[in-house]
Amino acid sequence: MSDSREAVLTAARRLFAQRGYPAVTIREIAVEAGVSPALVMKLGISKQRLYDDATPPDPRPLDPDWPQDRVGRELVGRIVERRDGQAAEPWLQALLGIVDSPRPADARRQFRDHYVAKLLRRLGDDPAHEPLAEVIASMLVGLAAGLRTLGLLETERDWIIERYGAMIQSLVDDAGSAPD
Repeated sequence: MSDSREAVLTAARRLFAQRGYPAVTIREIAVEAGVSPALVMKLGISKQRLYDDATPPDPRPLDPDWPQDRVGRELVGRIVERRDGQAAEPWLQALLGIVDSPRPADARRQFRDHYVAKLLRRLGDDPAHEPLAEVIASMLVGLAAGLRTLGLLETERDWIIERYGAMIQSLVDDAGSAPD
C-alpha cells in the first residue's frame, strides 16, 4: 500500500504543480498514478489531503552561511532539480494559490510577507532593496511557471542554471553594491 500511496502523491505533485488545485481531479491523479480512484479513496486520501501532503509550504531556505556570490545559481538550481525530480514546486504553488484563493489580496500579502521577505533578508534586510527582492521573486515564479506549466527548456538543465542563475545573481550583487 505504501508504494501506491507514494505513486498517488507523486502524480498529485506533478498535476497540482502543472495545473493548480481546482483543475485537477482525483480520477486524473489515479490514472496518472496507475491506480483506481477507488484505491485512492481506500487509502483515505481526499483531494485536499493530497494537496496538503504533496505541496510543501515554501522552498527550503538557504543556509545563512551560503556564499552570497552563489545565491542566484543555487535558487535556480533548486527549481530545476525539483522539476527534474517531479517534486512539488513551491514558487508555482504560491502563484496558483493566489489565483485559486477566495481572498486573492490576502494570499498576495502572505506571499509578500513570506517569500519576498525571505529574499529581502538575504539581501541584507534593507527596505531600499525591496524592489530587488520583488524582481527576484518574480523571476523565480516565472522560471517555475515556464519550466512546469509551459514546459519550456525541458533539456537545458545546465544552461538554465548558468544563464538564469547569473541574471538573478546580478540582482543579488546589486544589493551588495548599492550605496547606503
